[in-house]
Amino acid sequence: MSASSPSFIARAAERLYSVSEALNWTARRAAALFFLAMLVTMMLQVVARYAFSSPPFWTEELARWLMVWGGLLGASCAFHTHADPAMVHAPTHSVWRQKVQAVARFVAAWAFFLPVLWYTYPYFIRQIARTSEGLEVSTAWMAAALPVSLFLILFHGFAGLGALVSPRVYEREISYADHYATSSPE
Repeated sequence: MSASSPSFIARAAERLYSVSEALNWTARRAAALFFLAMLVTMMLQVVARYAFSSPPFWTEELARWLMVWGGLLGASCAFHTHADPAMVHAPTHSVWRQKVQAVARFVAAWAFFLPVLWYTYPYFIRQIARTSEGLEVSTAWMAAALPVSLFLILFHGFAGLGALVSPRVYEREISYADHYATSSPE
């Protein structure tokens, strides 16, 4: 092994981050499709209401479900690309601050979302037995959006820790952070 080749840990971090990037790519497209389907559903409802005076009964509920899925998947994408709301953006030229921020994002995400995830399970179990009025399907399909998005956010946070050991992951994280960072004087 040459001195310039990455260590086993750095390679593992790069692979994990590649999985995170692929999941983000998928979630971003799924969120876009959910929002597009929501728009089409809402347009169908408007046209049916005003043109035919008879909107389908299921369109409002379907649009709501699509909005929930699109919004929560979009939140995971925003977290991955550092587009989520942040009080402080570490300067991209400060390596140690960027690494501290990676750890802080990871710890904060887990501290906030782990209790939410804990209570998501009983909520999801309750939803399995319920059926929606309009679509007449289990409301667990809508409730599933919450654990899916939380797992994605927590996974992205864990993969972002690869910036501590891998220069490639660090550069990718910097490119996201640099894109959304506000200009702050040093």
